Amino acid sequence: MTMHPAHLLSRRAVIHGLGATLALPALESLGGKTLAAQQQQQDPSRFACFYIPGAISKYSWFPKDTGFDYAIAPSHKPLENHRERFSVLTGLSHIEGRISGHTHPYSWLTGHNISLIPGSISNTISVDQVAAKHIGPTYLRSLVLSWTSGVGTVTLSRNSQGVDIPATDDYRSVFENLFPPADAAEVKKAQARLAHNRSILDTAMENVGDLKRKLGRIDQQRIDHYLHSVRDVEKRLIQKEEILGHGRPDFDASQVRLEREVRNSMREHIELMTDLIVLAFQTDMTRVATQCLGGEAGPNYDEYKDWARKAGAPARGTHDVHHKGGGDRGESNPDVIALAHRDEMLCACVARFMDKLQAIEAADGSLLDHTVILFGGAQISSHVGTSFPTILAGGNRLGFKHGQHLKWPIDKRPMSDLYLTILRQLGCPVDSFKESAGPITELLA
Repeated sequence: MTMHPAHLLSRRAVIHGLGATLALPALESLGGKTLAAQQQQQDPSRFACFYIPGAISKYSWFPKDTGFDYAIAPSHKPLENHRERFSVLTGLSHIEGRISGHTHPYSWLTGHNISLIPGSISNTISVDQVAAKHIGPTYLRSLVLSWTSGVGTVTLSRNSQGVDIPATDDYRSVFENLFPPADAAEVKKAQARLAHNRSILDTAMENVGDLKRKLGRIDQQRIDHYLHSVRDVEKRLIQKEEILGHGRPDFDASQVRLEREVRNSMREHIELMTDLIVLAFQTDMTRVATQCLGGEAGPNYDEYKDWARKAGAPARGTHDVHHKGGGDRGESNPDVIALAHRDEMLCACVARFMDKLQAIEAADGSLLDHTVILFGGAQISSHVGTSFPTILAGGNRLGFKHGQHLKWPIDKRPMSDLYLTILRQLGCPVDSFKESAGPITELLA
């Protein structure tokens, strides 16, 4: 079916309106507290997801024993100070929703087999967006971050129709879009933009409603899906207008960096993004964030050469590092050791993120106590997704019990059980997620 442009919402108009950046605010100090703590209110739940691209070094990642007395794995050493605030989960995977190749980021948070319909790619809503639906409203529904801007496998998030939500890698854009403007004139401009977007949506709803009556049953169903998405956008615009009326929170951004010092540093990029997530969670401008920590086949960050040199391995591109360093090549293999260095660096970034959350006082405990962190990937070695490398951290005041290594036989426990567990502890009124059979009670206090 071909729709005449006059009958449909202009995608360019919506993107232009919704993507308009906000003025960089003058900054004051919130101190080392969450917004809720400052206002003596109950802290909401937060949820952050970090995806490891490609393979992991299995010899250094998976602990050798299970339970609460397990010996921490070499790759996880940077997290040792947070031992009581994270758990290692082994053996979880998408079973019915399993895919292969380098498209795992498409399904990591959805559990959907994207090739279920031959000749096409389909998807379903990602777990972060289910959470965002229920634990808002906030100024931004969620932060969708990556190592590059665009759509496809650089983004982990899919909306209610399974459509990719574009990710961004621009620190200043993230910062400016996180906060309402500071002065009255800029507030009026922002309110005018939101009102304009709502008027566009109202017109689209009327035009598409007229068109629907002229279509057959299948096309009417397609239009219903479209209208559902439009209503969802309209609801968020109304919420954003209400939040805009309250003004922006005061906070101390003196330590926030919006530019890289080292052009091709993987670690610095991750740290800059996680700092913005901390600030967003502290000020309650959003409660959900996802970040793809790199590409399945790139970019070729400088650190990869350093890790290869340190391990005595040949210098390789990112794609080859994932292939040569994963699998059963032996723990003394230089390529395996080089990939282990990458894994340890990623754990160090997450440990730093947890340090910052732990240092911020919440109304009850710390910001880390009210933040659930999902950190992991979808492959042991390239193209093999039978046991996802997974760490669950934070959320101790949300009912999680950490400090353990849990392990299940291959293909016996779906990753969706973990997603269901997370959603319920976040306070989301859900009974299931994708192929879930029930919550993982071993994780609950």
